Amino acid sequence: MDFHWRTKPAFIAAAGVSLIGHPRALEARNSIMTSLVRAALAGQGGWVSYSRSKRFYEPLSRYEGTAYTYDRVKAAVQELLDLGLIEEERALPGPASHGWQSRMRATDRLIAAFNDCPFEHVGPREVIELRDVDGERMAYTDTDNTRRLRKVMEARNEAASAIRIEMPEGDGWLHTPGHVRARSEKTGGWVGLRPTPAPIMVRIYGRGRWDMHGRLYGWWQQLPQARRIELLINGEVAFEEDWSACHPRLLYAMAGKVPVGEIYDVDGYDPRHVKAALLTVMNTRTTYGGILSLMKREEDSPGEWPHSLDYTKGLMKAVTHRHEPIAHFLGADMGVRLMHIESEMCVEVLKKSEKENIPALPVHDSFVTQASKGPRVTAIMADVMDATCAEINPCQTSRKRGFTPHMGARGARAVGSGCCVGSSASASPEVVKTEAVSVPVSPVASPTPRPLRWDPAERLEAMIAYQIKTERILMSEERCEGIFEAWERREANARAIAKSVCAYENEAGIRAFPTHIVPDRIGPKTASLKRGRSPRKAGSTVRGRRPRGCLSEVRA
Repeated sequence: MDFHWRTKPAFIAAAGVSLIGHPRALEARNSIMTSLVRAALAGQGGWVSYSRSKRFYEPLSRYEGTAYTYDRVKAAVQELLDLGLIEEERALPGPASHGWQSRMRATDRLIAAFNDCPFEHVGPREVIELRDVDGERMAYTDTDNTRRLRKVMEARNEAASAIRIEMPEGDGWLHTPGHVRARSEKTGGWVGLRPTPAPIMVRIYGRGRWDMHGRLYGWWQQLPQARRIELLINGEVAFEEDWSACHPRLLYAMAGKVPVGEIYDVDGYDPRHVKAALLTVMNTRTTYGGILSLMKREEDSPGEWPHSLDYTKGLMKAVTHRHEPIAHFLGADMGVRLMHIESEMCVEVLKKSEKENIPALPVHDSFVTQASKGPRVTAIMADVMDATCAEINPCQTSRKRGFTPHMGARGARAVGSGCCVGSSASASPEVVKTEAVSVPVSPVASPTPRPLRWDPAERLEAMIAYQIKTERILMSEERCEGIFEAWERREANARAIAKSVCAYENEAGIRAFPTHIVPDRIGPKTASLKRGRSPRKAGSTVRGRRPRGCLSEVRA
């Protein structure tokens, strides 16, 4: 159940419901009744799920307003149930529900009262969402960063509100009031969605952090790819283009390397299987977790991964060997971080498209636009990808991109460029004919490597300790899930990762991990000069007096 639709109070009164009460309670009841009627008109049973857990409604004041509280929603459902306007199937409370919510649907009496009623859409009250590890919404306090993120998304939605999306009718499409169904050419099934009057995007962050996930979501993303290109964008046929191998390319840039050949090309294996294995292991915490994730596909959807465990292990080993430069990123849970980088690229493409008045709708790593604007959007995407790879590449210089330094003094002109050196702009140019003169050029010395600010041996020892500690935590979590693996193999893997990371740090001259996560050496903290005495007594100059913290206290 969503709270984004409402109708006029006259139709509420026509159903026999009183219009007297707190304005917030009336607003919540209006949205509930409107959602029930829209679901009934869409068909498929008309059931609408809702939660009866207080924990579910705690963060709703941030995202849906103060009207939708646990007490108001529960009271509205009970009132409609007593009036015979809805039917309810209540789920068991607590763990006995097994994740299922209660559900309800409108009766014929409520549907008849809402005959020919107009529906008014209420946009999302919050365009940025923060979710926890389980994917549930979290309440948060506004900061300068959240206000900036919200302002960026509001500007994107304001520009997208001018885009007109039209969906065709006929084969592969079913239209009902407030609901559209589209058939997938890949699976043959039907996908249901609820279009909004204007394209609205919500940016969702994950794991309780503003630097993870952050993808943009809109209702058009639920359409199958074959159906999205059938849309009409401002009356013109749609065109969709994506970033090819976006996440692997970003990982190579983060490693300071360049991929060689086709990314999904591994000898002896289908490129589709290689792609599935590579993208899966990017989102798991261990390499073996990627193997188990691929095998679980067959359990959830028979026929999706009809391969043996030995084949999957061999495939994962070949993929890791093929992409050895980024092997330390595989099985390191990099997916949510790559999604955040990708979302920043997506916002940048939208900004550039808005400046050129090009309608563009994001679909994670692709964009839907007009066919006539397709080549230009493709060029913008390529520019953003190159700029992002240069920004996250640790081997790139820190100078501003696009700035080319020139030799010579400011205001001087090169000989033979049409003006004499030192001549003013107002003076008439004097053409000087010059002849080519061969000047011996001394060999350029290779740049000196950046001096290391740490001892490589001590840094390696600290890195190994950190990686082993991480492996122990992951192993304990996997044992709770019933996954058991020999510690010797995990320890060897941790040491290999630590050596690879330290080799990269020594070569690049920068730390891959900050010192508060992996210190430069293992050892106790620096002790006080007066061991055995408290800081209060150690800082005092006279026995029995507390130390003076500032000049005013000393003078007093």
